Amino acid sequence: MATNHPSKQELREDRFVEWILETAEYVRARSQVFTAGAVGVVVLIAGLAYFNKSQADARLEAAALLGEAMIADDNNQADESIRLAEQLLKEYAGTPSAAQGVLFLANRYFAQGRYGEAQKFYERYLSDYGDVDVLAFAARNGLASCAEAQGDYRQAASKFQDAAAASGGNTQGSLALLEAARCYGLAGDTASQKGILTQITKEFSDSPAAVRAREELAML
Repeated sequence: MATNHPSKQELREDRFVEWILETAEYVRARSQVFTAGAVGVVVLIAGLAYFNKSQADARLEAAALLGEAMIADDNNQADESIRLAEQLLKEYAGTPSAAQGVLFLANRYFAQGRYGEAQKFYERYLSDYGDVDVLAFAARNGLASCAEAQGDYRQAASKFQDAAAASGGNTQGSLALLEAARCYGLAGDTASQKGILTQITKEFSDSPAAVRAREELAML
């Protein structure tokens, strides 16, 4: 079983999506790779082969379990999807599917209104796997949404600004800033709301977000 955090490339591999589809009826019997009396270099080669196979098996099994959790969620079996996701994190920590499972579990907790637990897993993703930009952005947005759902609009705005700052100035960042401005508005802080909207029009002047920001500024 893998114990190290997966690399950025591993987390981006589309192959795991294929694995999830291919392993709906996954049953694999582990084969014995060592034979009695094997010695010297033969033992070393066999050992390395077994290690590599074990890693591949763990990743495949983890992907299958993530697929099961997603299927349960699609079938409105919320408790079962959470149980499977928790099993995934416990038994296959360090695999790319477990990294995705952290966010999956955070989102499921959020959907159930369990915001404290959702926050814990969003933070866990950022701590353990935060080097993958698109998923880290989702986790930061999740943290902001937890704060908003609990009525802490200023904290939510600040978290959305954090997500924007970490995005590197891309389109996702402009959308996060729009959310930050909205939350400042909910908090009654019109000055901060205007400041964020003005920032969008300057830093993302040709973007759809800038068009929306100008419209909202005109209404304030």
